[in-house]
Parts: sequence; structure tokens; C-alpha cells
Amino acid sequence: MKKQQGFTLIEIAIVLVIIGLLVGGVLKGQELIKNAQVRNAISSMDELKASVFGFQDRFRAQPGDMSNASNIVGNGAVNCRWACDNGLIQPWRNTSLVTNNLSAAGFYSGAFNTSEQNITPTSQNSPVNPWGGAMFVAFWNQYNANGRASTASSNGIYTGQSVASTVLAEIDRKIDDGNPQTGSFRSAWPRLTTATCVSGTNWVVNNGSADCSGISLY
Repeated sequence: MKKQQGFTLIEIAIVLVIIGLLVGGVLKGQELIKNAQVRNAISSMDELKASVFGFQDRFRAQPGDMSNASNIVGNGAVNCRWACDNGLIQPWRNTSLVTNNLSAAGFYSGAFNTSEQNITPTSQNSPVNPWGGAMFVAFWNQYNANGRASTASSNGIYTGQSVASTVLAEIDRKIDDGNPQTGSFRSAWPRLTTATCVSGTNWVVNNGSADCSGISLY
């Protein structure tokens, strides 16, 4: 009867090294993807913020808030038709017109040719974050302030939904203080204090939700 020969220690060690390299490569690849998404999200917020500032500087008005945008901005700019010309980008009132006006003025790439107001920001009328959520600009109070929704409205770029809490934590560490309750970057509507997104003064990074959101205040 032929004697069976098992694996030698060297062969087993080689297999384990190969497995380790594969696992390490997968983890490193995931980390690179996450870092790229974080940079993309930060860049998208900065681009939108810079576009709003550029528009304000040229037209001395807020994008989406101009009742005569079609005449002054031109290029398909849609007029604000309700609660206009008060210097505010108001949620669910004229937020859906912001990127239309920015695009018409040449400050933002993309075609956002909506004629609607009083609607939720969508991928049709707003830019989309790397995870598919609609980003929007608003003067609003739906951001975290010491564990609750703020009572003071402020201008900000909302990331939109579908962002993982781990990603928001990384964004916060890169551009602010890492605390979802304080600073210029915080948790925001509609998951501003959701337990799977935020735990006290920390973002949830272990078993956190993939459907969180934040705001870059300005």
C-alpha cells in the first residue's frame, strides 16, 4: 500500500503567505476606494460652495432666490416664484432651483433644467454624491447641535443620503474636528441623531449605517 504524503511546513507557510497577501490586497483596495470616495465627496461640497459664492459675488443674490433670474442670468435660468428675493435658499422652496441657476450662470457643470419648486432635492434637480444621494444647498436648521437639531438656521451644503457613517467620520476628521455635534461639518438631515450614524460626540464606525448624512456649514 502506497504511503500518503502530507504537505510540508514550507508548503503550508507558502499557502498562508499567499492567503495573507490576497486578504491584505483586498483590504488595501477597499481602503483606497473609500479614500477616493471621501476625496470625491469633499471636492463635490467644495465645488458647490465655491459656485454659490461665485454666483453671489456676480449677481449679489442667492442662486434659486431670484424672481428675475431668466432675464439677469439667462441661459435657461428658472425664476423663483415663491418667497423670493429675500437672500435665503430655503429648503423645499427654492433649493431645487439652485443648481439650475448656478449651471445657467456657468458656475457649475451639468444641466439642471427644472421648472419646479417646493419639491424634494433629487438626482434630476441636484448634484449627486458618490453614493447616489442628492446634494443640496439650504439655509436650514436640520443639523446636529449638541445632540439635537439646531434651532438656529445656517447656510450649508447637505451631503444627501446614502453615505456610510464611517465615510462621514473620515470626512469630518479630514476637514473639521471629527465631532458630529460641533464644528463646520456635522451630522444632518435626515439622519442627524440616528443611533446607527451618531453616538454622542462620535460617528458610529463599528457596524454603522450606510444611510447617513452630513452638512458642511458656511
